[in-house]
Amino acid sequence: MSKELTMNLHIKSKLVSIHHKMDILDDDDQPVYHVSGKPISLHDKTHITDLDGNEIASIHAKAVSIHHKYFVDMADGASFELSEQLFHIKDIIDIPELGWQLRGSILAFEFQIVDAQERVLATAHRHIVSLHGVYDIKILDESQIEKLLAVFVVINHIIANRETAEASSSAPPSANV
Repeated sequence: MSKELTMNLHIKSKLVSIHHKMDILDDDDQPVYHVSGKPISLHDKTHITDLDGNEIASIHAKAVSIHHKYFVDMADGASFELSEQLFHIKDIIDIPELGWQLRGSILAFEFQIVDAQERVLATAHRHIVSLHGVYDIKILDESQIEKLLAVFVVINHIIANRETAEASSSAPPSANV
């Protein structure tokens, strides 16, 4: 059995970016990975690259989906999909291709990812007061870091989609002139 190491990372969104840019930083606030997407895209295409520009994951959304379905293609050939549950009392998202499950409050970005043996692989926490949208992630199994980072980026997209949907549904109707 390999020794597990804990790695603390932070996902930090760019304050103003039409390309949905984010950086994944280490404890010293040094970039480790970059995340970028298309400014206008029906499929919400996003790419995660390492510091050398090598793509580690490509993410895209199903064009028409009422429950935000995302497909992830890893550079190592692995593929998996994530979609949020439509009618859920508690946020639980299964990733059957990996044998993983997300548990907790997805919208609050307070959750953990566990494997089929109930081993916690990673935890997530969102800074409530932050201009840049800072998310802390603790990776407990470094051998899965790239897949875990892809999952965190997808969850970030799901949260943004939920917040946009809620904002548009609560907007007052425009006055007819």
